[in-house]
Amino acid sequence: MNLSHLTLRRLVLDLEHLVGARIQEASLLNPNALVLDISRSAGGTVTRLLISGSRTQGRICVTAESFPSPPDRPPWVARYLQKAVIRSLDLQPDDRVLTLDLDKQDRVGSRYPSRLVIEMLGRDSNAALVDTSGKIQGVLRAQSNERRRLHPGATFEPVSPQDRVLPRDLDPRAFQHAFSLAEEPAEALLKTCAGMDRLLAAEIVHRADQERSDLLKTAQHLYDNPPFTGPAGCVCSPSGLRTSIVPFQPTNLPPERFEEATSVSEAIETVFADSLKGQEKEGKRKGLRKQLMRSVKSARTKRARIGGDLEKARKAGDLERKGSLILASPQAIPQGASSVEIPDLFSDDEKPVRIELDSRQTATENGQAYLRWAAKARKSVPVLERRLQQTERDVAKLEGLVEELNRATDEAQIEALRAQLIEAGVIRPQLQKKRQGTKDPSGLHPRRYRTSDGWEVWVGRNDSENDRITKTAPRNALWFHAHGCPGSHVVLRPWDQREPSPEALHDAASLAAYWSKARGSKTVPVNYTEARYVQKPKGAPPGLVTIRNEKTIFVSPREIAKWEEST
Repeated sequence: MNLSHLTLRRLVLDLEHLVGARIQEASLLNPNALVLDISRSAGGTVTRLLISGSRTQGRICVTAESFPSPPDRPPWVARYLQKAVIRSLDLQPDDRVLTLDLDKQDRVGSRYPSRLVIEMLGRDSNAALVDTSGKIQGVLRAQSNERRRLHPGATFEPVSPQDRVLPRDLDPRAFQHAFSLAEEPAEALLKTCAGMDRLLAAEIVHRADQERSDLLKTAQHLYDNPPFTGPAGCVCSPSGLRTSIVPFQPTNLPPERFEEATSVSEAIETVFADSLKGQEKEGKRKGLRKQLMRSVKSARTKRARIGGDLEKARKAGDLERKGSLILASPQAIPQGASSVEIPDLFSDDEKPVRIELDSRQTATENGQAYLRWAAKARKSVPVLERRLQQTERDVAKLEGLVEELNRATDEAQIEALRAQLIEAGVIRPQLQKKRQGTKDPSGLHPRRYRTSDGWEVWVGRNDSENDRITKTAPRNALWFHAHGCPGSHVVLRPWDQREPSPEALHDAASLAAYWSKARGSKTVPVNYTEARYVQKPKGAPPGLVTIRNEKTIFVSPREIAKWEEST
């Protein structure tokens, strides 16, 4: 986010009431964002100041947004910022750098004066806390390169001075020289004036034209006397997206392109919110373009393949000639030859023709094979031509959809195009991915069966599920397990107050035998008891239980009707 010098000047005017107030709370939201809750008294009105050093969304503004409390506070934030008083707030005259002079006194009377240097320099936006010795105590975004070192413990180095100056300090001859070299007047302003951006340069050029005044004098007047009496706001794109912050209403744009804001901070937050929407829209466009280009690539590959097949099919006459030449003189072709040269009887000069052969076949078989290929190729030509025409139409349609996607100006158009592509079968609908770490509320996915007389039976799929179906079983449910061998826990679940029938007992026991290591046996002993008598010893591994009051039934292993199939 690019904040111009005049925008920051107006923001400083909006924040003047913070001088003399105290930072009641200071927190580092993430490595790139600092939040200061400022008020003049502990219970007074709080102004929340957000300072972000993000490469793409660097900004400083008052915000009403609530943020989650961080688990801890870095030492430099607690020592220098928490409960510190703001002594001054200034903007560097020729650059987009703000400074907050702070003073903190702890309970024992020790003072910790410091300076918070806030640099709103686009992708190089940052903030550093510097003590009185010039040492950096904390920084939002550490940086270390040949130009500058910004990290805790290093000596703070100010931003390198620009080769541009304020309009009032600009030599008229130097400006005229830059003006003569520039392709347009706004470019001369951008190259020579500090704190200039394209919107402000365009506004100065427009005002100079309207007032028929000198361009440099117009820039000097606007810098020295900015029209801050009117509202600040946002510049809107033709699609209605708020794209830029302006400290006053520009005269070079139609009124509908300007949206008024109650403050510069509100304008910054509004543009930031729309920027996030724009990023989300571009993300959706990029994802859809990737899917669409995959279909385009597939269609182009298909077109090339069909074109190659058609080119071969159109050589049916050549295949037929080779087959006829072989059959005209089969005795001239030795058995087992992989190729042969035969005089071309169909040409005037009878120039020899080289023909590839299958060494496993006789000369007659090779000749007949060439004739079959020729007939097949001749028959496939009209089919391939129709397929090629259809594929070319598909490619043209898909390429047109790519252009339509590139022209889409809002999210609704992108989603409408996605729906159109899904309906046409060009792309597949996106499946909702289950977030990692989320589980089914019940955690149960047992095999479910129905006995011949309607009772429901659950069978565990693994040791953990064995534990869960046993633990969640009603006290009067019947629990089954194959005797003396590993197997699944089986629960016959009651559905009324009746006792289960002998058929239900037999079916459930058969399942316990079937889902055990004894499945291959003809007869398997199966223990069963009520679920209330099944206990899991403390510390026992999954699937291990002890039982009491059990009975044993002998059954043959078999699988009964599944619940879904019988309902």
